[in-house]
Amino acid sequence: MKIPKLSKPVWALIGIGILVLAMLPMLGLAHYTTTNPRFCMTCHGTGETADVGQKSQVHPDYGEVGCLDCHAKDGGHFITNGYKEGYKAEPERVSENCVRCHEGMKQKKDTEGFKFNVLNIRFPHDKHFTFDVQCADCHRNIAHDLNLEPTNRPRMSYCFQCHPSTDPCEKCHPDGPPAEEAYIPPPARTPETPSADVAQATFEVKCSKCHALYPPTFYNKEQWVTNVEKMSNLTGANISAEDKALIISYLDTVAQP
Repeated sequence: MKIPKLSKPVWALIGIGILVLAMLPMLGLAHYTTTNPRFCMTCHGTGETADVGQKSQVHPDYGEVGCLDCHAKDGGHFITNGYKEGYKAEPERVSENCVRCHEGMKQKKDTEGFKFNVLNIRFPHDKHFTFDVQCADCHRNIAHDLNLEPTNRPRMSYCFQCHPSTDPCEKCHPDGPPAEEAYIPPPARTPETPSADVAQATFEVKCSKCHALYPPTFYNKEQWVTNVEKMSNLTGANISAEDKALIISYLDTVAQP
């Protein structure tokens, strides 16, 4: 077969075309591995983030908001900065991406329009941003909630990272502490359910309505055991003997020695 005589510019264009065609599969693979949540879950679908395949109850799922929307810098920074710099789970990175969609939150003074504020919690976002609080400090479980009873809503324990637990309930709960029915019930115990998780959940449901004021570390173990024995009679709380044993087992691991 006789090779046609073509000018050098034409051969150059043909060579470039062949090179581009050869690179298309590589570019497709690169695009898939850096943008598709399914690829992310080949590693992150187990271990500490085993819940990534579960749909959030309060946030759009992966069909609308992918891993990159929260964990990647805007643009192709993974190319210039590498994987570790291009993708991160640190609160600063995630929070920076939150406000790209949730515009105006840094100036938000009230909770008007919040769809999932089921306990009517008072929360001025503008003041928290003033103190450099990151979105992920409170909303860390909005997509990945590893609790036995996931809600994808902020937990009160997150508040105590900064606020003293001795603050009055009405500071955040203008309607007063919520009724016991509003708390997340302890998970049903199964052979796969760690007893420590059930014990903690039982304490949170039965006791934290009042003892958010006095956390487990406030008393020593002996004092807590005495208090648990008294609480059912003093408050009329519905604490069964089984609940009492679970609560004491939890306090035994977290209270002062």
